[in-house]
Amino acid sequence: MLAYEPHRCGLRFRRPLFAAVSLLALFGSGATSARAQEAYNTLSQGVGLLNNDRPTEALPYFDKALALDARMMSAYRYRGTARQELKDYDGAIADFTLFLQTSPDDSLVLVRRGKALSAKGERQKAMDDFNNAVRYHPDYAYAFVGRGEFLLEQGDHRGAMDDFNRALQLNPNEAAAYVGRGNAYAAVNDFAKAVPDFDRALQIDRTDYFKYLLRGRARKRGGDMNGAMTDFDYAINMQPRLPQGYIDRGNAWNDQNQYERAVKDYDQAISLDPRSVLAWNNRGSTRRIQRDYLNALADLARAIELDPTFLDAYKNRARTYEDQGQGDAAVAEYTNILAKQPDDVFALLRRAAVRQSQGKLDDALADFSRAQTLSQRDPQILMYRGGAWLLKQDWDRAIADFTAALQLNSNLPEAYFNRGYAWEEKNEPDRAVSDYTKAIELNPNDPEFYLNRGIARESQQDFNGAIADYDASLKLNDRNALTYYNRGNARQQLKQFDQAVIEYEKALALDPQLAWAYAGRGLVRLAQNRTSEADADFTKALKLDPPLKPELDARIREVQNRK
Repeated sequence: MLAYEPHRCGLRFRRPLFAAVSLLALFGSGATSARAQEAYNTLSQGVGLLNNDRPTEALPYFDKALALDARMMSAYRYRGTARQELKDYDGAIADFTLFLQTSPDDSLVLVRRGKALSAKGERQKAMDDFNNAVRYHPDYAYAFVGRGEFLLEQGDHRGAMDDFNRALQLNPNEAAAYVGRGNAYAAVNDFAKAVPDFDRALQIDRTDYFKYLLRGRARKRGGDMNGAMTDFDYAINMQPRLPQGYIDRGNAWNDQNQYERAVKDYDQAISLDPRSVLAWNNRGSTRRIQRDYLNALADLARAIELDPTFLDAYKNRARTYEDQGQGDAAVAEYTNILAKQPDDVFALLRRAAVRQSQGKLDDALADFSRAQTLSQRDPQILMYRGGAWLLKQDWDRAIADFTAALQLNSNLPEAYFNRGYAWEEKNEPDRAVSDYTKAIELNPNDPEFYLNRGIARESQQDFNGAIADYDASLKLNDRNALTYYNRGNARQQLKQFDQAVIEYEKALALDPQLAWAYAGRGLVRLAQNRTSEADADFTKALKLDPPLKPELDARIREVQNRK
């Protein structure tokens, strides 16, 4: 799985973070000392650097300005912003709090402190700051933008859109509001509305490469791959020294199965930022797809080393172990993920799948059940668990799960197909045929659906109907030995012996190890009084599958009794 950078807006829009610093605003109307003048000059230099996206270089100037004059409250505001840009959220919160002691109604600083609190997971405190920003200045568009971004992060898409819409009512040229609303539309997969919002944001300000990345992502997810690639290329041309553009373009190459190109873009991102967890993870994921497992594991290990909390890297490593056939290692990795995040449905489902493949059906069922409890409206999880019940031959529980899945979504052909199989195993061919028929109505292009309905129709003694289904199945896939074998059985029941032999021979041409095809041909030859040929077929069948003997003996007696 590829990892993506979370949506960001507010701090990314391109207008000067701060206007030129006024000496009068800092010190009042009285005369200023040489020390004050030096503090002012130092602060101005820091603000200039900050406005040019150079917070690391700006920070020492703010420190020096405050050392020269600790009463210069605006310096706390600016230093807090620099610290926030550098993800020093504790330092940013401390500086913003000092500034707000003298200017408690400064909505911009309240929004910034709210963002820092949100980044630390202090959601209620963050919400209080955003609400206060709106309360103090209900005509300030960016206060609504800040709260809208926070609500979007919390998954409140409707509330976020309301705030972005209010911001745009107050200021139709608030680029950050268009970006935020575009992100909100993208979060609910409404890309037809997301892209125009990013278009409008770019009409207002074309200098921010990140807006091109956001529009490119929306275009990609909306199916406009050409438009997405154009945006990613443009962003890279604007900022060739920033890694994110290469990561996004690499993700797009991945979606087009252009794995070599994707790896090259991730290589470039890593060369620009060797600590980019996303680049290491995504290159590792791509190398897994390329079956370059050793290098994939090395990349994923590096991603985990850089950020031990980054669960996508652990998940990709587990998938790599799966691909290598290392089931125990994969289970151990998923267990490790669940120790960190007990409600991770993906990890539960993958661990269940591995355990199922290992024959540990009870453990798999426990994982499927836990996942179903966490995602009760997801019919696919019920499908997975129903499949495990089929493997345990617990037909009633399998039927219950497939029925529950269909109650959530009645357009699942696989659910009807699997329930039909369970009905067939319970010797209820009428119900089986009904479910297979529904599956075919929903998906008429799956040869297995016709094959299984044909088998169920044989149980109904409808051999002509069965042959028609086998014919339909073979039109879709003429390389399935079992379909010829079953059509041979139906022809045998209709006493079309010569045609039945041809069917069995077609089956054996495709699968020379299919013991029942030899047995079927032997039964036909026995019915035709070709005893020596029949005996040769029975011998071959039992050599390939010795446990077949009791059932084959019973079938031989049936043929002999009909003579």
